[in-house]
Amino acid sequence: MKKKYLICLMICLLTGYGMLPQLKAQELKTIHKYYVDSNNGHDDQSGQSAKKAWKSLAKVNAQVFNPGDRIFFKRGGQWEGQLLPQGSGTTAQPIIFTAYGKGALPVIAAKGKFKDAVLLKNLSNIALEYFDISNLDTLVKQQKTGPAGVRVLAENIGKITNIRLSGLYIHDINGDNKKGSNEGNGIFWDCQGPTPSNIENLLIENCKLLRVDRNGIRGNGTFGFRTNWFPNKNLIIRGCILEDIGGDGIVVKAFDGSVVEHNKLFYIRTRAKDNAVGIWPHSSDNTLIQYNEVAYTKNQDWSNDGQSFDIDGNCTNTIIQNNYSHDNEGGFMLVISDAINSKSKMTTGSIIRNNLSVNDGNKRKRLFNFALVTDSTYISGNRFYNQSADSVKMELIDIEHGVPKNVVFENNSFHYSGASVGVFNKSDKQYAALKWIGNTFKGNILGKEKLLNVTGEKLKDQSEKGNKYPWNFLKETEKRMNRKP
Repeated sequence: MKKKYLICLMICLLTGYGMLPQLKAQELKTIHKYYVDSNNGHDDQSGQSAKKAWKSLAKVNAQVFNPGDRIFFKRGGQWEGQLLPQGSGTTAQPIIFTAYGKGALPVIAAKGKFKDAVLLKNLSNIALEYFDISNLDTLVKQQKTGPAGVRVLAENIGKITNIRLSGLYIHDINGDNKKGSNEGNGIFWDCQGPTPSNIENLLIENCKLLRVDRNGIRGNGTFGFRTNWFPNKNLIIRGCILEDIGGDGIVVKAFDGSVVEHNKLFYIRTRAKDNAVGIWPHSSDNTLIQYNEVAYTKNQDWSNDGQSFDIDGNCTNTIIQNNYSHDNEGGFMLVISDAINSKSKMTTGSIIRNNLSVNDGNKRKRLFNFALVTDSTYISGNRFYNQSADSVKMELIDIEHGVPKNVVFENNSFHYSGASVGVFNKSDKQYAALKWIGNTFKGNILGKEKLLNVTGEKLKDQSEKGNKYPWNFLKETEKRMNRKP
């Protein structure tokens, strides 16, 4: 009885002085470091130093990590299989998977034996950085399983949050290039039910993606229909390089609040035979796309797409600004709605401003494409150049499958020289939706008389100030195009 009394008294004293809560806080802040070495590690070791490193992915996947843990993979190491982490961090103490040592990035190669080389399923407050990731099955031409380099999955959980993917090299994924199939992806976010589930605060930065079929960076839209609207929130994709992508480059899917900036995309839609674009949102609201360079998107089969940018169906309040677009075979811009119904509303509130477009659309022979009925598109301060030596006769504003509403072109410059000719060749009814204010037309441009409210005012250069796209290139282009023979 006396012992029990003393124990109770001690607990009361400790609680009163706040020592138990302090001990608990200290316990929560404990950070463990784990090391993984494919050459010299052993799974029967503690893994808590470089000399006692684990060896296999199986050992890592079996461990449930705690907030603040760091898992270090040795540079120069190679692992065949899937990385499937367990355990979530906290906002203050994320779990981080990263590299250590010197040499090449640690390699994780799924080789078609797993759908995803890395699967982050129902995890929050987690970071993956500095890995070489691939998923190439050399036994088949195309994997039909929807393979991915990295998949972020929220499944029947409600919300996952704070996922960071940084400094990853993702390459050689031979998925199916047919849209609507189990397409392959470099980085893919995915939300599944039946409980509405989403992802908040997804950061993808400074990654390189090379030779990926079909998509570079994109996600699904399980909860992107307006009748089942539970969008992902707060996406940032920045500083990434995408090259030789079979289909689409970057697709913002089912997000509210996204920024796509300072990325470089070269040679998109290199193998797909259906529609694909460099960068575009779908079923997304409040998307900002800025300071990107998109070039050499392919369109060799006269298909509908192949543009550098697209504002697609079921989107509201998209801004595309300060980008550099050049040599994209399908054109510069597509603005389109899906079938308009309770699931998918009309695309509205689009702003396209202060972009530089050079030699876009030469294969498909159109610069802009408006498809189906969209509303309220404002296009201002852009400069469109074509100096192609090839004989190109290009529709500057193509309108099909419906007439858009409330389209304004203001203070843009169109300059066609050499063998290229820009034309306005659609009907008066189609052009009636377009209002033209203060635009400049130079060189070989035909059909301007069809346009409404063409003032002929000279474009002011104020839009140059503060923009970060390559104005030095623009100045050299102007010199060449204005040079007398």
